[in-house]
Amino acid sequence: LSLSQFTQGACLLACAALLLTACSKATEFEYIDEVVTSDDDEPTVVVTDENGNETTLPEGAMIGIYVIDSDGNVTLQQVEVDENGNAVLPTTNQGETIVAYTPYQEEWGDSALTTMPTFTVESNQTTEELYKASDLMIGISGQHTRAAEAPMHFIHMLSKVSIHVVDETGRVKLENIGTELLNVKTSVTVDLLHQHVSTIDSLRASISMLSEMTTDWRISSYAIVAPQAVSEGATFFTITLYGNRQTYPIPEAATLEGGKTYTINMRLTEHGLILDGWHVTDWDEENEQDLDIKA
Repeated sequence: LSLSQFTQGACLLACAALLLTACSKATEFEYIDEVVTSDDDEPTVVVTDENGNETTLPEGAMIGIYVIDSDGNVTLQQVEVDENGNAVLPTTNQGETIVAYTPYQEEWGDSALTTMPTFTVESNQTTEELYKASDLMIGISGQHTRAAEAPMHFIHMLSKVSIHVVDETGRVKLENIGTELLNVKTSVTVDLLHQHVSTIDSLRASISMLSEMTTDWRISSYAIVAPQAVSEGATFFTITLYGNRQTYPIPEAATLEGGKTYTINMRLTEHGLILDGWHVTDWDEENEQDLDIKA
């Protein structure tokens, strides 16, 4: 495969309101191309955020890596993240470029740089594994020189929705809550070379969200969806508590963009479940101050 071939190459419940608007925050994979004493003598990838704080990809995550040489020839390799969040990049020479993505898609193969493959999020994201399998990230490194250190930025290509429920009554077992996004767009075509995705409008599904107790009085639910616009008045999510299921509409048009988190805050009060605001942040910068229990 030659680069010249592809250079031209998304009960206690009461109805609440939501308005969402949405640039992408990059997770930085620090590429260290240096002399290594291990047997494989290859550079490593260390995960850090843009402020220099170290983070990790989940152990076992697979990264697909395309190495493009100075003549435009392409080779595909696959690497696995270890228990410390590290992976091993292929050794590159001056003038070579790396295009990488995660989670690795076996069916994409060598042709993914030219064919604009389709990526679809999981409709069931109730486990950490299925949630992370929906988090498409793409990274592109420039032309590396041996013994030089250069960053590789992996960008979250899709959109994250978070729904927090705070119990002010103190009487509800929040682990009984189930949250689902309704009829959202789930699939994108992927342009790896340009770190770009295009949402496929016709592919939709309801998504069961990953939920976790973050405190004794708050449960947080998360899901990843394709970037999309949500029409005014469209139903957007449901919350089910003790078998009672309530659907919540979006009262105004909203746009969900890649690399952003759309957070909805709900409060469980003596009068039912009510909206307590929403906000938009970068992927991992949710605002916690709105979640304190009111007097």
